[in-house]
Order: sequence, then C-alpha cells, then structure tokens
Amino acid sequence: MGIELDSSCRPETGSFVAHVISVLTSPFCSHDSRSRQVDHSIHSASSFTVRLVMLSKSLGLNSMCARIILLILLINVDGWANDPPLAELEQSAFQAATLFAQDSVVQVETFGGSEIVNQQLTASGPSTGTILTSDGWIITSTFQFRGQPASITVVLPDQQRKAAKLVARDLSRELALLKIDVDAPLRPIQVSDPNAWKVGQWVMALGKTFDTQNASCSVGILSALGRVWNKAIQTDAKVSPQNYGGPILDLNGRAMGILTPINPGIVTEGEVEQWYDSGIGFAIPLRDVLDRLSRLQQGEDIYPGKLGIRWRGKDEYSEPVVLHGVSPGSPAAKIGIRKGDRVVGLGIRPDAIATIENHSQFKHAIGTVDAGQNVIIAIDRQGEKLSFECMLVKDLPVYREPYLGVLIDPNGEASEPSSAQIGGVLPESPAAKAGLKVGETLQSIQGTKIDAENSLESILGALDFRETVDIVVRDGAGETRTVSVSLQPRPENDLEWDYRLTRDVDTEGDATKDSPRGTIQLPLGDVKNKAFALVPSTYQQKVPHGLLVIFGDAGSQNQAQWSTAWENFIREHRWIVVVAQSAEEKGWTFDEAELGLRLQSYMTQNYTIDRRRIAVGGIGSGSLLAYITSVQMPGVFRGVWLSNPKLPPRLRVPSTEPFRSAHFFVNGSDKSIDKFVEMARNAGYSVQSVSTELDASKLIDSPVLGPLQRWLRLLEAY
Repeated sequence: MGIELDSSCRPETGSFVAHVISVLTSPFCSHDSRSRQVDHSIHSASSFTVRLVMLSKSLGLNSMCARIILLILLINVDGWANDPPLAELEQSAFQAATLFAQDSVVQVETFGGSEIVNQQLTASGPSTGTILTSDGWIITSTFQFRGQPASITVVLPDQQRKAAKLVARDLSRELALLKIDVDAPLRPIQVSDPNAWKVGQWVMALGKTFDTQNASCSVGILSALGRVWNKAIQTDAKVSPQNYGGPILDLNGRAMGILTPINPGIVTEGEVEQWYDSGIGFAIPLRDVLDRLSRLQQGEDIYPGKLGIRWRGKDEYSEPVVLHGVSPGSPAAKIGIRKGDRVVGLGIRPDAIATIENHSQFKHAIGTVDAGQNVIIAIDRQGEKLSFECMLVKDLPVYREPYLGVLIDPNGEASEPSSAQIGGVLPESPAAKAGLKVGETLQSIQGTKIDAENSLESILGALDFRETVDIVVRDGAGETRTVSVSLQPRPENDLEWDYRLTRDVDTEGDATKDSPRGTIQLPLGDVKNKAFALVPSTYQQKVPHGLLVIFGDAGSQNQAQWSTAWENFIREHRWIVVVAQSAEEKGWTFDEAELGLRLQSYMTQNYTIDRRRIAVGGIGSGSLLAYITSVQMPGVFRGVWLSNPKLPPRLRVPSTEPFRSAHFFVNGSDKSIDKFVEMARNAGYSVQSVSTELDASKLIDSPVLGPLQRWLRLLEAY
C-alpha cells in the first residue's frame, strides 16, 4: 500500500532531492532561515540521522509529515539504508566538482625576473591560472609577477604550450591578467552565484602546479565573507603558492573566487606577507574580477584608491571617524574636507551609501574602491550634514614638512601656555625673507588661530610646503600686522647659526634629585646589552630636553670619549645622549632592534623630554637598527642619524605623512648611501648627507660631529 503525502508536505521531486543531497553533503544546514553550523568532521551514522531530522525542519514539514519522510528514507526498500556512508558521498561530490572545473584551470610557467619580496623568493617556475574567456584571457596571482619575467608560458589541459603576455595587474587584489593566442575556443570557468554562498559550506581550492592535466584539490569550508576590508572571502582550505591564481569552487564546480596572496592586515598594495602557514587563505570573488576585466584588458593596472585623510584612535570598532588631518593636495583637501569633520557615510553611488560609525566600517567601505573611481563622502561638521564627491587617486602628492624658519621662545608668555612667541629667526628662511622678528608672537596662520586646540605644529603640518600663507603677528606693544610668507621644505644644507635659546626656570621645588645627571648607567633588564646616558650637569626637571639614542659601533664603548665629545653640546642646547652597546663584540643583530624603543621609553619616563627633539642614530651595523627603529615608530623619532651605513639594496622607504616625517643625517662613503638618499628624498624626507666616514676611536676630533650637532639643533625649528 502506498503512502500519500498531503499538499502541505509534498515538495517538488527535483528540489527535494537536490535539498537532500545538499544537506547530506554539506557541513551546515538551514533552519528557520538561519545558518546553523555543524561540525563537518562528523561522519557517523548518528550524525546522518541528525541531518535527516534537521532536513525535515529546513523543508518546513509538519511533525507527521516529517516522521513519514524519515521513515521512508531510513527503511526505503530500494536500499537507502545500504547507501554509501556520508564520507564517501562527500568525496564523490568533491571529485565531481573538481572534474567539472579542472579543464578551465591551467599551469603558468615563468622564467627570469625572480626577486625577494618580504624575505620570500618569487622564483621562476610553475603556478596556476584560471581561464576567464574562450579567446584566451587568463587570470592568475601577482606572486610570480613582482618583477617582469623574461618569459611566460601557459600550459593548457591538452598539453599545448602557449606564450603569454602580462597585460595588466590589479595590485589592490594581487591579481595579474594574461593573454594567449588560441587555436580553438577554451573552456572558461563557470561563475558561482554569490547570493547562494553561506559561511560553513564546502569549498575546494584547485591548482595546476604539479600536473598540467589533473588539478590538485584542497578541501575546506567558506569560513568568512568580506575579509581584507571587503575585498576577499576566506577559507580554511590549503592555500599556498601552488594554487595561487586557481579557483575556489562550490560543490557545483563553479568558481567563487580566485586565490591570491592578499594580506588580511593591509588595505593598500605592495605588502604580500604569506599567510599560507596560518590555516587560512583568501580569494577575490570572481564577480569582482569580471567587473574589472574590461579595464585590465585595456592594459590598465588597478591600484587601491586613496582619499588623503587621517584620524586618531586606538579602537577601530568603537570610535567614530573624526578627522585629525587632511593630507595637503589630496582628493579630500581639494573638495574641502577639514580637520574635525566626522565621516558618517561613504559609497560609490547615491543609492549605495554605507553608514560609517567606526574606523572598521570606513575601511570596509573604501577598501573595494579603486584609484580612478569616484566616491561620495557624507560628513557631519559640528551638526551640519554635508556631502562631497571626489575621485580617489593611486598616489597622494609627496608630503614634505613645511618649514617656516623660527624658533619658539621656551619662556613664552606666562599667561599663554600655547603662546608662539618667536625666540629666533633662522638665516635664509621663509620667516627671515618675510621680515618676521624676534619677540613677535604668532597669532594665526591662514585664518586659524594658534591656541591650545590648534598648535603651531598642527597648523603647519596640515599645510602644503608650496603654499604662500598669511600670518598675523603681534609685537610687544600689542600691535598686530599680517605678513605673507612663502613656505618651503626643510633645509638640507649645513646651517651655521648663533641662536641659543635658554629657559628661565624657578628651581625651587625642582625634582632634579630624582633624575641623576652626568654619566648614568641605564638598567636594561633581561638583555646582555649595556647602555649609558649623558645628562647635562645643568639639567632641570622643568626644562624639556632633546633625546638622542645611539646604537654604538660594534663592541664596548669608551664612555669618557663620548662624554668629552658631547658635553658642551648637551649643556648649551639642552640635550641628553644615550649610547647602547651591542651584546656581541662582532656587532648588532636584528633581535636587538627593540632596544632603541626600550631606551626611549625609559628616558621619557624618568626625564623631561621635548617630543619634537627625539632622534635615533647608529654607527656601522647599528645604523640599520636605527633605521628600523625609526620606521617602526615614525611618530616618535623625528631625527635619524645613519653613520657609516651599508644599506641593503631593497631597503623599504615608506612615504612621509604629516606628523610622521623624520629628518635624516647620513654620513659615510659606502656606495649604498647615494641610492638611499635618493629614495628618501623622493619619498618626501629631508636628508642632509656628508661623504665623511666617522672614526669612532677619534670621536672628539671627528669632522662629522659639528654638522651633526647643528642638524640636531635644527629639529627644534618650525
């Protein structure tokens, strides 16, 4: 006797069977319109029964119908009870999906053009590519294309070898587009529907590195969407250089995305630290690739778009995007976005504006926007709602710190803690050319009043060094005047000037006894290194001093010689010099780089340090550690001294930013210095360079010492 199902529980046969297969071969199942993840390592008979129970619920069957369906499935006379176990069903599904897609996956061979990227060699050899069109357009990853290979060959599934041309790269998503000529139409990869994706579903990562005909297959789950600031999907399938450029598939054998070495912590291009040993991998959604295909086919490289804004805050998930500054000459500056504005929305179309409540949401909204694309930015300016539109750019204009050429009197006006009273005017500076005078007080620049909220440093830092600005000054009699001043970059020549600022301090109650003076041995805790500080005998706790932390040349240091060489300078110009000694006589190691920050932190906790006059230096092998320290903490060290350096050819020089722009003094004769100086200047840094080697054994008489100390004094100038 047959069993009849009433209309309320009779699904279409095709959809019912498809749903059964989907549930029984997937590590998740749908219930009440919500994803419910189930441990995909369970393959026991009991889990099979559990899946059937959940299946009935996901189909919306009533209690009686569910019992009938389960009974049919469990004791079906056609042999359901004797069907293969779940693990075999899953394996069959993986194999079917792989076979369906593997003829759309090719091997890509490169020869020549190898280089080291983040301590990893992108060597010649095979990788993987995915066919996008029947006429020979192939997408792969940029892993093999950091440089321009001497030759590129694509090996098709039928063993044909085709010369390929690198047409364009998407450096925002780490993808490269290749073109080959074809004799017959190729089989393009099929596209998976993103609307059907669910976190927890099975996925497969394919590669052709080892075999040109049979793809390697790594199985995992779709573990996250919208990763790498909304650019990528994430999987726990094995992803490595062997399958970069290959597809990640759904169970139907359709491509969800293209596997790339994109870094989850980086929004911009160029940083490609590998994550394939971390248990997660990333793929760029194929729909996003196809959306940009026409631009790539025209030979246009794609870059992340840059807006040119800065904000402060440590918690990107709870703090609003209130702007601390706008980069001069940037798209944001050109359309009138200002410091203090709050970003509340961003999108590429008026009907697609994402709400921005924190830093993370802003990064997700702008992360997918390329250079050359327009964005709409919604701003809250002290309660007023504003909307701006601009085109993002590949590179922001090179930032160089604007230079006015004044020294601010440390005594100032007692009633005005934020006073900017001129204590000195440097020769040949913009201030000198404009006629600014010692004793005058700077009142405002370009209409922005200098006060506790807007310091002279913050106002100047937001200006373009090419600008001519109006400055209002007040003299001792209270009379004001407006002066037009043409700014310029900071000088790179050796300036000899006689100004010596002193600060009158009431020493009564001064806590100097708590901060020793003279040559002080510094505690370093659990490291073998030794360090000492040269503190001037005139040091007073209420007077801010400059700080120079030096990685000395290899081996022990002659403390008496260091003291004699620096004694007059530190006393007359209010500086403290710290000298660190390498743990081993042969020189410094990279493990000792953290010592610079440790010493800076100790000194700022125990002495009064002027944050505008903090510098780090190094001699010989110590110079590279000084440079690393400055790059790691660009907002801390404003000056960097590299003495007798031998700099690696691929040393990275990041671009300058407002309030994170160090100034360099480099001395030595090694051939690597000229290239570094050129790179640093091109990146926006001021560099004073002399070709004289420093003989550390004759430090007192070194011709380097005078220019170095004058350069340190210049850090005090605005």
